[in-house]
Amino acid sequence: MIRRLPRKPRQFFDLFEEYGSGSIARLPEHRNGGLEIHYIAQGHLHWEIEGRPFLVAPHSVFFTFPWEKHGSCADFEPGHFFHFVVFRMRNPDERDPGKFRLVSGFGLSNSEQDEIFRRLSSVRNRCFAASPDFAWVIARLAGELTQPGFMARTNIVALSRAMLCELIKNIRSNEVQNHKKSLSEPRVLKFANELRTRCAEPWTLASMAAACRLKRTQFEILAKELTGDTPSRLLNRFRVRQSQTPLRSSNKTITEIAFDAGFSSSQYYSRIFRNLVGITPSQYRRQKGNLARYDRRFLKILKELKISRNS
Repeated sequence: MIRRLPRKPRQFFDLFEEYGSGSIARLPEHRNGGLEIHYIAQGHLHWEIEGRPFLVAPHSVFFTFPWEKHGSCADFEPGHFFHFVVFRMRNPDERDPGKFRLVSGFGLSNSEQDEIFRRLSSVRNRCFAASPDFAWVIARLAGELTQPGFMARTNIVALSRAMLCELIKNIRSNEVQNHKKSLSEPRVLKFANELRTRCAEPWTLASMAAACRLKRTQFEILAKELTGDTPSRLLNRFRVRQSQTPLRSSNKTITEIAFDAGFSSSQYYSRIFRNLVGITPSQYRRQKGNLARYDRRFLKILKELKISRNS
């Protein structure tokens, strides 16, 4: 169910292309001409940028550059909530991150913009932990765009600059932490990404830990820290997501789909599915047509925003 959709700023269209807060059933693949920044306040999301998957944990930042194709790999889980803004670019047709520039209304010098986009373009992982300060400022910015208050433009520009500063600080903080991390953590992250496509295999905690060349306790701690899930919950999350495609598009029985996804029984599969998705597999199968309507509605609003922007 869509709770809130992208909005056109009422008074600040010269600064932002879009903004929003809330949740959506699925984020259709799309492109836009701005710097798009998300903060995931609650829930796990599974997004892609140009086909590269990202498991986005709670309290994370996620960003895309102008014209990068991005969207969700799977239906969003219930209970998620995020804020996002799309900064307007001075040179919207530019494709080189080193030459990106935000519009002049933010009052950033060329050297400041050089530093911002140099840092952003150096990040290999577009998803990383957000600080409490970043979480506060993006939520406040989205709120001010929704309901502008006293000296709104001054406040919005100040909040935008503060958010960008916090974003770069978060990148630097994560760089320092990554430098200090052991070789074990990259192995766990790599395994978590591979597990997405190998989730139907008969994994146990011991076999997952062995795949990372770690003891079980160490693996459990690192997996929870890096993904926000215990290993078993992460495995079930991927299995449920894998099962959603045949539920929508095949005539297989629910029991067959459960076994194909790696579950030991249809009863256990139904219980886990309901826990993660909020409805049973049978209910999900009956509602499969709604997903296309969600996608069409979302893309229609994006199209309307672009038309109004150019009029």
